Parts: sequence; structure tokens; C-alpha cells
Amino acid sequence: MTTPMPSAQVRTYLDSLAPQPNYWGRDLAALRRQARDHVLAVGGPPEHVVSVQTVDAGGVPSRLYRPGDDDGDVLVWIHGGGWMLGDLDSCDGVARAIANRAGCAVLAIDYRLAPEHPFPAALDDSWAAVGWARRTFDRVAVGGDSAGGNLAAASALRARDARLDLVLQLLVYPVLDSTMDTVAKRRFVESYAGFAGRADYGGTAFERIGYLWDAYVPDRLMRRSPVVSPMHATTLRGVPPTVLITAEHDILRGESVEYARRLRADQVPVEVHDYPGQIHGFIETLGVMADATDAVEKAASALRRAFAARRPARQAARNAPSSSDLHS
Repeated sequence: MTTPMPSAQVRTYLDSLAPQPNYWGRDLAALRRQARDHVLAVGGPPEHVVSVQTVDAGGVPSRLYRPGDDDGDVLVWIHGGGWMLGDLDSCDGVARAIANRAGCAVLAIDYRLAPEHPFPAALDDSWAAVGWARRTFDRVAVGGDSAGGNLAAASALRARDARLDLVLQLLVYPVLDSTMDTVAKRRFVESYAGFAGRADYGGTAFERIGYLWDAYVPDRLMRRSPVVSPMHATTLRGVPPTVLITAEHDILRGESVEYARRLRADQVPVEVHDYPGQIHGFIETLGVMADATDAVEKAASALRRAFAARRPARQAARNAPSSSDLHS
């Protein structure tokens, strides 16, 4: 068995971190402050965008980032944090970076968190925000990282069933399957016991996921619902074209690999970007890891293409570069 090796940038990043205590038994408010402060510390200076508005997106407190003339395009961005952590400040850097590079508006939502608000609160908020975006903008994509990727995928399934048109789903190392006793997860626990010199790295990741599922969906039978575990959908046919961003050293990577296989089998266009040497959560580290910037660039490129393909021909021609632009 090959020993898992972090990339040089991941090794430097992990070496800079103090040992991270487990979630369980921690004061929740303090844990949330710590998670927020950490993201702000590694996210780098926030990029300038033309405007940032506080909006009520179908009853959900949200921020709307506009990079300029977005031509009616918006990405609904749902932050990660295990359905328990994260807020608008912690996803501010990623939202700004995507808005600037994709040339579209980004609606970041402040959905209700577990355990105070277990399932379906976060999904209901995500769906309400998607509906608001669809009524407000011409073209809508949905995306998120980790637990936010779970909510984005679940919202995409709900949109398919409601015949609500979405141009793309952007899933960044998403949570897709509540099943804990899988071959991939068990192998991760074994193979990553001492990853990057950190004791029981794999076991801690496994226990943390179980803890978060217990907080978000206490009813274990409900966890097999497709809007909780999108992997359990009978078919994925009809969901929007999909971009998956994954990390080699992520206990959730196997879920994305299988989801991509199922999407292709169900004739859904899918684009996968796997980052060798990387770990879960890396897209938030725009200030310290080059892979984070690259992932945002790839996500933005996919969004630009998806939106452009859905614009009316007259509008697309208006937005095309002129001959003088091409020769400047």
C-alpha cells in the first residue's frame, strides 16, 4: 500500500496549524468563532467587487456580490462547515473570487445551522434562496463546498423534480453519502492513521463526519433520502451539468468519484478536477495555497461557459469581443 503524501503546500499549511481538538464536547459558539477566524486568516485579502448588497433571498439572509455587468447570471453559493459551522464572513473570500473570475453575480446564503436547526432547515433555506434567484435572475447556477456541496446537490435534485431550470451545479469536495461503513471510508481510516505526522488523522476525520451527521440528521432512517444523501437518488438523469472539484487526501473523495460515474451513466455532462496532494477544505485557503486559486479559476471558467451557452444569441453576440478587442 502506497503511503499517502501531502503536497509541499499542504505540508507547509498543516505544519503551521496547532493540533485541532475534536468537535464533540466543545462550546459551540467558541467552535464557530474559531472556525471563522481560521478561514479569515488563511483566505488572504478580500478582492474588490463592484458591489456587495445585503439581501433577503426568499427569507434567507444573504449577500449578493456583483463584479459589474453580470447580464442576469448568478451563482447561489452555499458555504461548508458540516452544516454546523460557517457564515457569510467565512465564505466572503471565495464568493468575491468566483464573482470576479466568472463575471457573474454570486449569492452567498446564511442558512440555519445544526444542531439548533436540524434537517430540513438548511435545505429549506437553500431551496428558498435558489427560488429567489430564479425569480430575480435570468440564469442560475448552484454550488457549494463540503456540506454546502451536499445542499447544492440536493437543491439540484429538487430543482430537477420541480422543473426549475439550473445551468450548472458546482460541487467542491461535497458530502454525498451518509453511509459510514463504506470500503472507501474504512480504507481512509487505515491508510491515513499518521498522515503528515498527525496522529490518527484518518480516525479523527471519520469520527468527525459521524458527529456532524448526528447533528444535522438525527433520524438515521431519514439519511437515506436523496435530499439528504444525493448518492441515494434512484437516478441522476436530468440534473444540471456538473463540475466536481476533489482532493486526493479527502475521506469524501470516493463519494465524488462514484457520483461522477453515476452522472455519466445517466448522461449528465460532468467535469472533474482532482487535486493531487490536497486535503479537504483547501478552496478556502486562497491566501496560502496556490491550488485554491487554481480551483476557483477552474470553477469560474466552467461557470462562464455554462452561462454563455444559455444566453440568447443576440445577447451572446453583444458580449462577444470585437475585432478591435481581439487585436488590442
